[in-house]
Amino acid sequence: MIDFKKMDEKDFVFVSKPLSDKEDKAFSEFLKTRKKKVLRKKLVKKKKELQAQ
Repeated sequence: MIDFKKMDEKDFVFVSKPLSDKEDKAFSEFLKTRKKKVLRKKLVKKKKELQAQ
């Protein structure tokens, strides 16, 4: 059985064509860097909120 609450926390990416190994690695790296940027923005926002209090 699928736990839908946990699925909502995950990012899913569907690609309509098969990727070569080179494209797959590049896309994977892109997703990792994008996720790091989002996490970094969230941390900065939390720090600003804590400093304001």
